Amino acid sequence: MSLRFLALASIASVAVAQSGYGRFPCTNVNGDGTFSADDTKCLADALIAPGADTTNTEGNQGDGVTPTDPVCSIETATGAYFCGITGATCTSDDNCDNSVCDLTSGTCQGGFGQDCNGDDTFCSGFLYCNSADFTTGTTCGGIGSFCQDYTQGSSDFTNAENYAIFNQFCAGGYCNTQTQNCDTHGALGDDCSSDPEFFCGGDLVCNADNICAVAPVPSAARARRSLARRSGLCPASHTACAVSGVKAGFECIDVASNLEQCGACASAGGVDCTALPGVEAVGCVAGQCEIWSCAEGFSWDASSASCQA
Repeated sequence: MSLRFLALASIASVAVAQSGYGRFPCTNVNGDGTFSADDTKCLADALIAPGADTTNTEGNQGDGVTPTDPVCSIETATGAYFCGITGATCTSDDNCDNSVCDLTSGTCQGGFGQDCNGDDTFCSGFLYCNSADFTTGTTCGGIGSFCQDYTQGSSDFTNAENYAIFNQFCAGGYCNTQTQNCDTHGALGDDCSSDPEFFCGGDLVCNADNICAVAPVPSAARARRSLARRSGLCPASHTACAVSGVKAGFECIDVASNLEQCGACASAGGVDCTALPGVEAVGCVAGQCEIWSCAEGFSWDASSASCQA
């Protein structure tokens, strides 16, 4: 049985990073950093299909036809807005971003966890029902569902950046980068050979035996070795950062997403996103602090991309 198009291997163009599973973003970032719906982004001349804009019946959701008169609706998992995704009001399937319109409730279907009966076209946006080899699935974005649509991610992105994008297409928040299917992170002692870089959950790492293990702490003798040698103990997605107050100690940090060491280790100029003036909600996305809302008494200043009193 043939596989779907390989997302990371076949993409030539750079795709815009996602903030949810919808294909047509309609989020407006308000002055205070909060999100709201921008219906103008769902008008016909504003909708740009990520794929062929023909049909999603061949196994690629990105190629689905652009919806007609879709309503801008919130994706509850991220707080971002998309045109015609699950929960958007509709009167026909044409109003929905892929998936179908339930005429009883008058809403588009196909969100995380919804039944799809082995049919990808029942799922919304970039969500899939079946696996990479078309093995029948049961729920949209569920375990075993394909999660690497060829129109998303890029060979020009880092592994961590692609990983962050594809994770948004899984209900559990983890897309196995090697099997290309939604998966569950491994626990201590689990086999991590299916995705050595990202399979192990929490602070665990995939060791040389392809087993999820606690990241080793160097002995005094090892501590005298160079940082380059020390970094080899961390997975490729992590950086060996010095531990404050611990002589020659280090910890493996994902500087692409760590709130307190964003972009680099603290000792190398990494930013503590939580310490930015006036922020209330903030994240570290692809090594950059991303402010989501400002604290009371502060407002979002687009020119400086910061919260100002």
